[in-house]
Amino acid sequence: MFIRNYTNILKIVGLIMCFSGWLITSPVQAGTDEWEFNVSGYLRSYTGVLLDDNDETQGNDTWEINMARGTFLLDFDAYTGPLSWKLITRYDLEHKTDYLSELERLTELQSPGGTATSGRYLDQYQTDTVQEFFREYYVDFTPMKNVDMRIGKQQLVWGESDFFQAMDLVHGFDYRWRLFFENNEDWRKPLFLINTVIDVPKYNGSLNTFVRPGLDNKEAIGSNFNIEGGRWIPHPYRGVDFTAFTQYNAYENDEGDQDDPTYGARWTGNAGSIGYSVAYMHVFNPAPIMNPAVNSGVPGAFGVTSMRQYGNVAENQVLGDWVYPIINVLGFSVNGYSQKIDSTLSAEFTWTPDKPFNFGNLESSLPGWGGVKERDTIAIMLRIDKELKLGKWLKTNRPSLSSIQLFDTWIVNHDKEDEIVEFASFGAKKKEHTAYLTLFTLLNYKRDTINPSLVVGTDLSNGGGFVIPALEVVVGDGWRFKAEANLWWASDEKEPSGLKPGGAGDHLNPLGTPENKASFFDWFASDNQLVFKVTRQY
Repeated sequence: MFIRNYTNILKIVGLIMCFSGWLITSPVQAGTDEWEFNVSGYLRSYTGVLLDDNDETQGNDTWEINMARGTFLLDFDAYTGPLSWKLITRYDLEHKTDYLSELERLTELQSPGGTATSGRYLDQYQTDTVQEFFREYYVDFTPMKNVDMRIGKQQLVWGESDFFQAMDLVHGFDYRWRLFFENNEDWRKPLFLINTVIDVPKYNGSLNTFVRPGLDNKEAIGSNFNIEGGRWIPHPYRGVDFTAFTQYNAYENDEGDQDDPTYGARWTGNAGSIGYSVAYMHVFNPAPIMNPAVNSGVPGAFGVTSMRQYGNVAENQVLGDWVYPIINVLGFSVNGYSQKIDSTLSAEFTWTPDKPFNFGNLESSLPGWGGVKERDTIAIMLRIDKELKLGKWLKTNRPSLSSIQLFDTWIVNHDKEDEIVEFASFGAKKKEHTAYLTLFTLLNYKRDTINPSLVVGTDLSNGGGFVIPALEVVVGDGWRFKAEANLWWASDEKEPSGLKPGGAGDHLNPLGTPENKASFFDWFASDNQLVFKVTRQY
């Protein structure tokens, strides 16, 4: 199977490379303007090695390979007179490691009929549709003076947050194949947009508007988390495939339908040396919300006492539907340079009225399955970027970029009795303020060919955090080698059960072990690992 998959991808790569060569070598002209074509891209491998044993699996997972992945990306640029064209193709291919095979075995043991993921387990991680392969395609043109337009499948970035999104809400993200440690550009799910920028020199600013007419398929809506039971579903649900009992429903819910257009407008300007922006967005809630199956037999089972629907009656009448409600967001950002502290300061603020949260049944096997409560929510991001002159002590060849970022989610009029949770299936109550602090530092040696870095983050509200030391080595113009450690610590590490699923005396709960204490960083407390990347750019 693995060899056959590689044969198929090599055929695709060969066709693309032949096409690329024809484009580059063909002298094409349009009228008196010469057409120009450029092709760039990269080939990259990822290898992940576990440093911890997972309680959900049999045997010892330490030093097991949990990710063996390859990515091939091609970026085509074409200039045809007044039109500029962009096409980005990306193909991701994974090998089913022994660790993933064990997780698949667990999902089959705990799923109705034992067939939940059989034969399609890697679909969540690799490219298996034409829409995924053609990642972006759009055209740029200037229909009139001071007006630029981009039409097609693209990424539109509003906001400056690295780890947690305040204003970067136009798109959803795909967190299934690797959570939390990649560039947002690699995670972000492109959408078909009509994107317009109007420069207004008189007022020293520009107006950026977008309209998503609703041409995307349902998989492009909202963010995806690894609820299929793979390597990045939180503990203690590793090996539990929630798609065997639930389904994504992005197209038939009154609270959010894939065919509903989304849109937004953002004014960006300068007031002296201060840059600022004001934005409004009518977009899908980035995280999926559980719409419980109120007509099923669940109430009274698994410790669930009450459930109420959200929007339409759930199509999946086993446990319910994951839906993406449409929300309205008002945002403001500001940035500027402070000569006094020799730093760039930036901030983002968003207000989301009636933001949906799951709640209830905290002591059951389905915490959060009580339904949905809507609460006004404010998100705040504060950031300081500074170049530190560390050459005297660390012998770096230039000042080192460092960044500190504080991110806070504030639920206005918060009430503990609301029993709001971070994510359905996890019963720790969400606090009025959830604040994260992150620190990033990059060092540069030997003319930026040896680049150590360090990222640290912590949950100031609940405890726990992560640290990522890394080293990147650049060889020539095309090769990059990177090794990093992804290390977590927990404030209140959960105790799943002490029994191996499928082991002697273990009565399998198909929903996993109830978890109602751990907060976000605690979910990954035993996921320490090493990751190695090799990239060939061209």
